[in-house]
Amino acid sequence: MENKNMSSNRDKIAIVTGSSTGIGYEIALYLSRNGFRTYASMRNLRKANEINKIVKSENLPLNV
Repeated sequence: MENKNMSSNRDKIAIVTGSSTGIGYEIALYLSRNGFRTYASMRNLRKANEINKIVKSENLPLNV
């Protein structure tokens, strides 16, 4: 569900740290689902499998 306040954010960019789990994970997905070009970083890229699956299945503007 898209937040009406965020619908004008199509040209916005977000960088989220700690995106492998927890709050960082949820924020990265939330922002990308709401139109932000999102860059998700994490220390351990082996933990990126789950977020990458979601990115592919939902065609999200999120890069790990």
